[in-house]
Amino acid sequence: MNARQFPARLIVSLTVLLVIVAIGLLAWQNSTTLRAQNTLPTRALSVALPTATNGQPTATTTPGQSPTPDQSPTPGPSLTPSNTFTPSPTPTLTPTPRPQVAPTLDATIAIGTLLPEVPTPETPIPTAVPTYEVPPNTTNILLLGSDTAIGEEKTRTDTIIIVAINRDGPTASIISLPRDLYVYIPGSIMNRLNTALARGEEKEYEGGGIGLLKQTILYNFGIPIHYYARVDFDGFQDVVNAAGGVDVSVSCRLQDWRLKSPELNLEDPDNWEQFALEPGIYHMNGDLALWYARSRLSTSDFDRGRRQQQILRALLNQSVDLDMLSQVPTLWSAFKNEVDTDMDIGLILQLAALAPAIRENGIQNLYVGGKVESWVVPSSGAQVLLPIWAGNDMMEETLRRLFLPPALSRANRVPIYVEIINATANPDLALLAADNLATHGFVPVISPDEPQKKTVTQISYYGANFKGSYNWLLSWIFAQYRSSIELVTDNPDYPYDYKVILGDDYNPCRPELFAPQAFLEQ
Repeated sequence: MNARQFPARLIVSLTVLLVIVAIGLLAWQNSTTLRAQNTLPTRALSVALPTATNGQPTATTTPGQSPTPDQSPTPGPSLTPSNTFTPSPTPTLTPTPRPQVAPTLDATIAIGTLLPEVPTPETPIPTAVPTYEVPPNTTNILLLGSDTAIGEEKTRTDTIIIVAINRDGPTASIISLPRDLYVYIPGSIMNRLNTALARGEEKEYEGGGIGLLKQTILYNFGIPIHYYARVDFDGFQDVVNAAGGVDVSVSCRLQDWRLKSPELNLEDPDNWEQFALEPGIYHMNGDLALWYARSRLSTSDFDRGRRQQQILRALLNQSVDLDMLSQVPTLWSAFKNEVDTDMDIGLILQLAALAPAIRENGIQNLYVGGKVESWVVPSSGAQVLLPIWAGNDMMEETLRRLFLPPALSRANRVPIYVEIINATANPDLALLAADNLATHGFVPVISPDEPQKKTVTQISYYGANFKGSYNWLLSWIFAQYRSSIELVTDNPDYPYDYKVILGDDYNPCRPELFAPQAFLEQ
């Protein structure tokens, strides 16, 4: 492999800001650390992810070959590194945030052009998408990862995530927008979404690059952005290492090129090797977490977005475990120069205060996979993505759900408990199953039972009927026929709603980008 073929642009994980600020936004939705014993039925087992996996990834220089995990613990940073976070007294003053202003479409650039020499576009300019009605007490925050250091010119935003926080739940929803979406840059040209920021800076748009990016999202997707936060990749590894590493549930095998050691020369092809992670629980240091978040040669931008959200949630879980929430003012003071944002400390503290309730109610994860189509720009041959609107309401429905609470939010209904009994030889499978369940709003409970090994996964539901059970969603999570779920009506005192016995046929890798939407059931 020619090292120049490896993407020079590092795909950014939103780290420093998100560890500091977004605790209040994203909380712990995917954590497989279950709630305390006194808040669960009597047989519940409180489970935490281990600090070492039983399957350590190994590398191979032969493309396509599957490495064989060894039994050594996953290497990671010291639990007491020199830059480990140290709590300090929390200030008693709580600043009041500035009033939130509802953005509107800038008609002067939506109709006109920033440059008179802009040619007639090869793709017809779409009309503006009607602005979605944002529920009261909802704040939309645009989280950006740049491919260059903040302040440098020609910056492209290769990580674009929108988080909607509804204080009335409180709940949160999150959606990733692929960088290759081919959209209208208002007042300019048709181009990739990730070029809007640099275009605004280059043409000195009144609102700057961020202002033009906000306008681009509002014009093409109808989503008003109230605030933004942007970081680059420089602090990523330091943050992960300062937290003592991060536990990540790798449900799908990932293999791609990786630098043999972080200090080696990127331009030397001999310094690269094929590296793979098999499904399992991994305690990742900063270097491994960065590779996992930015790898894309063997997958896609959509899957990379999924993994970036996964790393983000894992970091936030780690932050909650380290009690960083109470240290937001101190952390903000230490890291604010590394973050480009229009949020003030008052808003940051306000959002952080929502963390306990948001982590109780859960988060809705949304993707646009399947709602776009590939297209080749005739003049340049560039391969881009076009949103699907005409004759298809999938994009519209997905964006609308950004402003709805998660279907299984505990703010709206009683939780659905799922007991997991691992009847396989792989202990990580129970943790991966719990992670998948938590992603979709179920409450997983890992049983200490060690039954005889089974070849086929079995699912039972304890209730009078399946109404309100979301059996269709649970059957998808475990790749089982809905009709195979046993209805148990003669055991009303069973402490959980579902019992899942994992068999050897269980595969934790599910096509999350195309997961069925969990609609509110009446």
